[in-house]
Amino acid sequence: MGEKIKILSKGKILNEEFEVELNHPLSKGTSQQIHLQSQKFRVELDRKDYLKYGLSVLAAAKKIKMLKRIK
Repeated sequence: MGEKIKILSKGKILNEEFEVELNHPLSKGTSQQIHLQSQKFRVELDRKDYLKYGLSVLAAAKKIKMLKRIK
């Protein structure tokens, strides 16, 4: 695991507190790491993959709001 640079966000899912952390790369020349973690789980993603997933979620939210005519 890379060393934590900073906490990007904190939140709660199903009454479980979690954090999104930005971490230094595991080795020189590799991508920074994003950790989504709580007391019960931990997911590690390369920064590039995290951005892809994040943009997909934002696009899906926009699309469903448009389909449901929600502002």
